[in-house]
Amino acid sequence: MSAVVVEDLRVAFDGVEVVHGVSFRVEPGECVAIVGESGSGKSVTARALLGLSGGAVTGSIRVGGAEVVGAGERTLRGLRGAGIGFVPQDALLSLDPLRPIGREIGDAWRLHGRLPAAERARRAAAALTSVGMPEAAERMRDRAGELSGGLRQRALLASAIALDPPLLVADEPTTALDVTVQARVLELFAEQKARGRALLLVSHDLAVVAGLADRILVLADGRVVEDGPAAEVLRAPSSPEARALVAAVPAGRPRGTRLSSAGAEVLPPPVPGDVVLRASGLRTTFARPGGG
Repeated sequence: MSAVVVEDLRVAFDGVEVVHGVSFRVEPGECVAIVGESGSGKSVTARALLGLSGGAVTGSIRVGGAEVVGAGERTLRGLRGAGIGFVPQDALLSLDPLRPIGREIGDAWRLHGRLPAAERARRAAAALTSVGMPEAAERMRDRAGELSGGLRQRALLASAIALDPPLLVADEPTTALDVTVQARVLELFAEQKARGRALLLVSHDLAVVAGLADRILVLADGRVVEDGPAAEVLRAPSSPEARALVAAVPAGRPRGTRLSSAGAEVLPPPVPGDVVLRASGLRTTFARPGGG
């Protein structure tokens, strides 16, 4: 059975449709990448699988044979984590800055299995170990801000796979990471794929998905403009949008080669003396768990 089957997916906000009839499926042990420029509908499509798009959704999304579109919140809560693991874009914003990562990962079993705290901690440490977190037992006490970008991403991945979901959705998981850390994070996803987990990878960067994806969907203005085996899309893209993305990949080009441009107008630099940003009396407050 396919891990997920999406048919004629449409998403609208305030009556304006932004995703237009998207269809695809992901099989166990397969990585499907959704790529496109910013605003193409990639993240909205991915979040619709979890009932988190924020818009009006029509069409069909079947996860493990169960219909997602039109499902109630109780059904969706059961799906998130157990049916689909989600790795959002920004680990620092996604993880609670005040809670140790061990407790945050342990929430998966608190919400779905109501296990005792000691057992939740044991399983959280095992999840961190499985994604290569060094000194996992000690790191359990760390908060997100105390971890490097790569370690935060490992913590997010550990949380996403805690309940062993058959499908993993990753939305721009390597954004803001340097290339060395990117490679390590992609290796972690490759390991999940090798274990038979289905992977839906969202990215604007073809270079990121090139070594991992089996199939690539190219989105533009909320529509699938190209869908095919990754090797074919990368070697001989047929749509203008896919050709533009391939042309923007710097790998393999002679030094000094000018990359293609999307053609967007570049704003002139600010005039010296202009105020770009001014803040006064800025305060940031986080509520402590338990209201303390």
